[in-house]
Amino acid sequence: MTEGFYMKVGLAGTGWRAQMYVRVMKALGEEFEVSAVYVHSESSREREEKNFPGKVYTDYDEFLATKPDCVVFMLKYGAALPFAEKAMEQGIPVLCETPPAATVEELQAWYRAKEKYNGKVQVAEQYCFQPYYQALIHMIDQGKLGTISNLDISQAHDYHGMSVMRRLLGIGMENCRITARTYDFPVNYHCGREGLHKGEKTIVDTRKRAEFVFPDGKVGFFDFAGEQYFNYFRTRHLTLQGDCGEVHDQQAAWLGQDGYPVRGSIQRDELGQYSNLEGYGMRSLRLNGEILYRNPYADRDLRLTDEEIAVAQMMEGMKTYVETGKEVYPLEEALQDTYLFLMMDEAAKEGKEIQTQDQCWKKQ
Repeated sequence: MTEGFYMKVGLAGTGWRAQMYVRVMKALGEEFEVSAVYVHSESSREREEKNFPGKVYTDYDEFLATKPDCVVFMLKYGAALPFAEKAMEQGIPVLCETPPAATVEELQAWYRAKEKYNGKVQVAEQYCFQPYYQALIHMIDQGKLGTISNLDISQAHDYHGMSVMRRLLGIGMENCRITARTYDFPVNYHCGREGLHKGEKTIVDTRKRAEFVFPDGKVGFFDFAGEQYFNYFRTRHLTLQGDCGEVHDQQAAWLGQDGYPVRGSIQRDELGQYSNLEGYGMRSLRLNGEILYRNPYADRDLRLTDEEIAVAQMMEGMKTYVETGKEVYPLEEALQDTYLFLMMDEAAKEGKEIQTQDQCWKKQ
């Protein structure tokens, strides 16, 4: 593919997550084009024709016949495999929304399909591309915290939490012991995807807590309830510990070169505040003046949230994968993350410790 190539994206699904990907691709307009959209009903087709005139299909074969450079699947939980398998059969690269499947058997079927067709498959797990996690990864790579031993994550649910946990702990396909429980607590429901409202309703929020103990002694502590994403008084937290340092949310402490402890806080360098006229959005994350993360889109004045920055990185990674074969988040990684969260749910349901087992996607 030549320099200046823009990727023609076939989009299967038009829900909330798909709309975010469309917004990001429009912001990165010189790189991407939504060239075809697949929907399941005539009413959906009529609605999406307003956004993508002449590009909307209810027939999946006709959709694939447009020959997109890749297909992004944003379908309901566990529904993508038969559609993705048909794309793989035709040699079309696939980017699938998380999680790719709802059962261990379906995870194994995904891997078998990839092997059968030598499919080019990535999964749209963008969380580790969020600026905060990228800053933590930079600190780990620097050795600032020493050898990482444990993580307490209360920032992301299920498969997203597994992805962050494995990445920050440096865990591959190792098996582990899992214990888990769930608890129900009342909370005022005052904010959701629809935005803020009066909050006159109380709902039951289920909190899931689990421990993942790995053979090398590393431990992941998982703790999350759904209201933490939107609720203004159910916040998010993370503690990452190594033998020479710790990060707790935005606060950090580590062993300095002179042998004395150093403390600092991760600060956002935010444009567009207090009469600043450079633009809008986050430029970087800094620790005591040191840049841990630099927003790759700040100089382009793209007004992206942290989540949208991560989605943009995911899409640019997919573009690189289509062009060069360099992986950004391989199917096997997504299968393992999903497998761990499914085993967590099983441990919580059964009320007993679960020992994970090697799966077919583990490379020997």
